[in-house]
Amino acid sequence: MSTNEQDDEGRTDRWQSLVTGAFLLEEALKPTPSPTHSPPPGALAVRYLDSVLEVFPSSVDPVDDFEGYAIRRMALALRRALEDGGC
Repeated sequence: MSTNEQDDEGRTDRWQSLVTGAFLLEEALKPTPSPTHSPPPGALAVRYLDSVLEVFPSSVDPVDDFEGYAIRRMALALRRALEDGGC
């Protein structure tokens, strides 16, 4: 397997991680009778964004991987907005 094929697989894994995380977050936010100790929706969203930032680390180079860089910047901005909003 070439290095490019490994990079493509790694990138596919990143997108799968985003989609899986989004589904899990949506599932967690569905209105259901939940225990009183469940975290607020904002906290769940921040946790999801933290996992996104693990998949798209600060080492993502915008020249080599603009899509990854864009996702990282979006996740950072959303995380900050949630935190500044008191979540």
